[in-house]
Parts: sequence; C-alpha cells; structure tokens
Amino acid sequence: MADLLSLSLDLQILLVSGYFAYKTAVIGKLQTDTKEELFLKIVAFGVIGRLLTYALQGLWTLQGFHWGLSGNAAVVTYSALVIINAMLSAMFWRAIGSEWYSKAMEHFEIYRDDHEPSTWNSIIGARALWDCVQIHLEDGKVLESHFNKLDKKVPLPGIRLHEDGVSVYLSAIYRPDGTSEQFTQGDNSGFETITYIPRSQIRQMDVSWKVRQPRR
Repeated sequence: MADLLSLSLDLQILLVSGYFAYKTAVIGKLQTDTKEELFLKIVAFGVIGRLLTYALQGLWTLQGFHWGLSGNAAVVTYSALVIINAMLSAMFWRAIGSEWYSKAMEHFEIYRDDHEPSTWNSIIGARALWDCVQIHLEDGKVLESHFNKLDKKVPLPGIRLHEDGVSVYLSAIYRPDGTSEQFTQGDNSGFETITYIPRSQIRQMDVSWKVRQPRR
C-alpha cells in the first residue's frame, strides 16, 4: 500500500480504475491469471478508461463547453470519469467484445477456442437465458432449481456461481432410490430457503437455456 501511495496521482487513478474494471470483467469466473497478466490487464483497462475520458473531454470542448472545474473538484471529477469509463469498457468486453474477438479469430482460422481459461467460464459467460439447472451431487442426489417457479422478489434470485460452489433456491430433489420431493418456496411463513452446495460435492451440472432475445 505504501508503494501505491508513493506513485503519482495519475498512476494511482489509472491503477484504481483498472482494478475496478478488471473485477467487473472477471467476477464469477475461475481465475488463472499470473501476477504479470493480472497487472497488465489492470493497466490496459486503466489506459482505456483514461483514453475514453480524454475523448469525452474533447467532445465536450468541441461543443463549445468549458471544463469549469479546478483544484480538488477537478481531480475528483476526472478520477470518477476514468473509473466509470474503465468499468464501462470492461462491461462491453465481457458482454460483447470477448465474443466478437473469438468469432473474428475463428473466422480467420487463427484458433477455434473462445480464449477463456476454462469451459466453465465459457458457459457462464455465454449470453443466454437460463431457465432451470440440475446439480448432480457425489452422493447421487440431483438438486433442481426451476427459476420460473420461484418468486423473483428474493435475495440473490436465480443462481449464484463462484469458485467455491453454487447457491440456488430448490424446487425439487431427486434421490438415488427413485423418490423425489417438490418444494414451493415461500411456504415457510413467507420466508425463502436458499441452498449452498460446496464445489467438492458437485459431480455434474445441467443447464436448461436458450438464446437471450434482444430487448426492444
């Protein structure tokens, strides 16, 4: 931390904005970046955030407006703009840019993978509408969560996926002996029950999904 604070203010803004953008781009994904790759990605996002901010300032000036800020107000405003623009670039990369890049590489027959570090990252990064998941456990049970059967006004709706495991609201359990149990969320005096499944207990996960239709 002392080393970071000893850097120039411009470098501090670049690194902080790059860090927020990096977290935006990779949150929920399995990370395999080395320290060097992590640093370069943070710097890259920070530089993009700064370039976008410069472009906005240029457009602002071309329209005949003036910055009109000085001192601490100018520093705070500039820092916020760099961070916001860096995060917007990360959102674009995660939602669209990465997919376009992979399709271009495949089109020119450079490589045919999607450049993700794992198949899991490819699945959770796909732009698709999830309807149902079935989680197969090591003990033979299958946990099912059918999102359309669940109340949308709950904490952490749908499914949460992280490196340590997943959490879902169960709609059914299927046991190895052929028996099953259906659940209706909200029957517990209006409370919902969320289930956490550690990664070590998961053998397989099936996802029911379809192409997400663009909003109109």
